[in-house]
Amino acid sequence: MTRDVHLYNQGKNALALLVHRYRQRGSYRIIRDPEGVISLWAIEGYERSPFSVSFADRGRISGNMEDMSPEFVRAFIEYVRKNGVPAA
Repeated sequence: MTRDVHLYNQGKNALALLVHRYRQRGSYRIIRDPEGVISLWAIEGYERSPFSVSFADRGRISGNMEDMSPEFVRAFIEYVRKNGVPAA
């Protein structure tokens, strides 16, 4: 499967903005539900830990955005845009 390098770079830029927004602290899971809606969940007990993130889509969980589908990445970029963090 061919990956859209530009799309995944936009996703990484959106993630970098999210890291900056949350001041590089806490552990989070970014989840795409069956309807395609993205939500961000803070993992309790890790508020003071260095920033970490995992992605969940269709039962697949990964710490690497490149493992996620292009649809997931597009939805994530849109989520960042809509939630007050300007995506690159």
